[in-house]
This record gives sequence, C-alpha cells and structure tokens, in this order.
Amino acid sequence: MKKILIALSLILSLTMVSAQPRNAEAAQKAVSKAEAAAADAKKAAKPATWIALAKAYTEAYDLPSKNILTGTPQQEVKLFLKEQQILSTSEKKGAEATYSVDSYADKDLYYNDGGILEFFLVTKPAVEGDLLGKAIDALEKAKAVDAKDSKAKEITEMMDAIHGKLSNEALSEYLAGNFDKAADLFKKTSECAQNPLLGKTDSTNTYYTALVSNMAGKKEQALDFYKKCIDMGFYQGGFVFSNMAEVYKSMGDKDACKEILEEGFVKFPENSNILIGLINHYIDNQEDTGKLFELLHSAQELDPKNASLFYVEGNVYKQLGDVENAAKMYTKSSEVDPNYVFGPLGLGILYYDKAIDIQTKASEELDDNKYYALVKELDETLEKAIDPFEAAFAKTQDKELQGAVAEYLKNIYFRLRDKNPEYEALSKKYEAFLKGE
Repeated sequence: MKKILIALSLILSLTMVSAQPRNAEAAQKAVSKAEAAAADAKKAAKPATWIALAKAYTEAYDLPSKNILTGTPQQEVKLFLKEQQILSTSEKKGAEATYSVDSYADKDLYYNDGGILEFFLVTKPAVEGDLLGKAIDALEKAKAVDAKDSKAKEITEMMDAIHGKLSNEALSEYLAGNFDKAADLFKKTSECAQNPLLGKTDSTNTYYTALVSNMAGKKEQALDFYKKCIDMGFYQGGFVFSNMAEVYKSMGDKDACKEILEEGFVKFPENSNILIGLINHYIDNQEDTGKLFELLHSAQELDPKNASLFYVEGNVYKQLGDVENAAKMYTKSSEVDPNYVFGPLGLGILYYDKAIDIQTKASEELDDNKYYALVKELDETLEKAIDPFEAAFAKTQDKELQGAVAEYLKNIYFRLRDKNPEYEALSKKYEAFLKGE
C-alpha cells in the first residue's frame, strides 16, 4: 500500500478567538440565532448576515478542538484539557504508524511513539451536520448579495480558512486509516479550492483525492482525479501515470493500462514504476517488448546527450534478464556523460545482483565440481562490480548514495579478502566510512 508523503506541518493550526462559544449548547444557540437572521428577508439582503452565519458554523466546527495544537507533547495537551476527562486510552494502527489514542467525550487524540500529538478526530461535533459545507453555502450567498464587493476580502479569507480545515481533517482521517472518509474529504478540499470564491488550483489535494480514493476502492473517482492532475500538468514525477495504470489493471482494463503507461514513459522514462509496469505488462500479456525499445530509441535520438535514457535502457535489459546488453547500456550512459553517477552504479548493482543469483544456485548445488565452479564464477562476478562501484563512490557527493555504495564495497572486499591482501584493508576502510570514522 502506498503511503502519502504529506508534511504534518500542514495540520499545525490553532485559532484562538475570544468570541467563540464556550460549549456545545452555546454553539447551537449561536447557530440557531444566525440561521434565524438569515431567514429574515430584510436581513438576508445584507452580506454581513450570511458572513455571520458562516462564522457560526465554523466556530461550532472548531469547538471540540479548541486549545488543541498538533505537535504538542501529551502532558501539555492534558494540561490544556484538564477540565475534560479521558474516557479511555487505546492503541490504534493507522495508515502509516501505530498510535496511542486518548478518547474524550467528543474527540480522539492520536499520539506518536514519542508522545507527541500528531492529529485528532472529532467524534461528537458541537452541532450536527456538514458545518463546513453549510459555511461555504452561506459565503456563496454573502457573495451573491454583496453588489459592491465590500466583503470580498473577508469572504475569500474565510473560504481559505475553510479550505485549510478540510485539508486538515482529510489528512487526519487518512492517517487514522479511514480511507473512505479521507477520500471524500480530500475531494471536498479540492472542490473548495476551485470554488469561484477562492479560485485556486489545488493540485496536491487533487492528487491525494485520487490516491486515497483508490485505497478506498473508489476506482472511478480515483481515475477521474488522476485525469484532473494530468489536465493540471501535475504529474508527481510520473507517479500519476503509474498509479493510474495500477487502477486500470485492477479493473481488468489492459488496453487503458498499457496506453497510460506508454504516455507516462514518453514524459518520464526514468520513472522506475512506469518502466517496470510496462515491462510486466508486455510480459504478462505476451506482447513484444520491442515497443519499449522503440520508445527509448526515439527519445535517445531526440536527446542523444541524455545519459539517463541509456541508463533506463540498461534497466530494461536487466529486467528482461539480459545482463550482457544491460552492461553495455550502463557503460554507454557513462560514455555519454562521464559525470553521470548512475551509469557505474547501475553496472555495479547489475554484477552484484548476478553474484547473489549465482550464490543462491551454489547453495543448492549438490555436485562438488559444479559447486566449486559456481563459487569461482561468483567471485569473478563480484570482482567485476568493484571498479564501477568505486567510480560511483568517487563521482557522487550525496552522502546517502555514498553510504549505499560503501555498503556494497565493504561486503565485496570482505568476501574476497583472501584473494588479495589489499581487500581486507579496503573492507575496513568502507566499514569505517559507514560508521562515520
């Protein structure tokens, strides 16, 4: 299951307004009073009446979470809520983590393993109903009667605040693992942004609507919002295409799956999800993988100095089990751009992975002669990986990538330490690097 990579800072918001109702009864009275004013024909002709109604709805919505700030330690939250009783504490598994949950009469507070409040869910609203939806309706009516646009700024600011509240709630439902509710809320968030009162293009929440809709089993809605992402030019590095392909595949639509993968591959040939999806599609459906090479070669002709396109072709050959041609393409990518780190890295990993396969065969071989022949081939293959890994280590300044390469080299040199007196020292060198020494 894919995880949503959303910064939790999106839900760090707290509004302290002295005029807010103190309890649910006061909130209901404020809503009833504002609704009565809006029902009066004379008062309904004034934008201020509808703005007051929208405020009553949003303040009622905010009431259960008053004085709660995500990112706060549990003890501080308990201090803020000292007049409210914790009814129970339980452990709940969410979409991406397991949380300790304190349940109050009207809300559940979700703490991470560090005791920090990550999010909350309102379980009993102060006033029943779709309060934010009603607030949006009220603001639309305020706009309609505001002939001079005297309240335009206030209306826009309130709509923007509602958009934020919807986004926060959608994220919280997702994190809690409530994908169905989260999908609907992300959809409302996206639609709120597009409302003429706000007029935003909310590509991020459009994407999350699609992603979580698929998790919730709402395939058609997922496709609809992925298509909206494409219309917006919001591709998420190509993942919109690979994600759409997964939806089509799950629906049994092989043609649409292939079409969207090929479209995505033209735009994002380096996206491994698209690449693997295409290869698997061709193999599973017994189609000619030559189409993939045609697409690649066309891209290479248009951009012959793009080393990544030759690297991708190497990945295709590797996926197809053609080690020889994969090695040629990784080498070619390095020739096209000597500074391209993924060329030697791909070559090193190619040989390393082949060595792992040989090692597996050797462990299953009962014939001594065949076993020792495989061991010899294993060591020779590992030695082939040394130079490209050393080149990759030298070319990159990325510490994470250097660490990964160092791990490979440490293991190879240790394995081959009896074949060359320098290898043991080199293994220790990379071990020290990994330890930060």
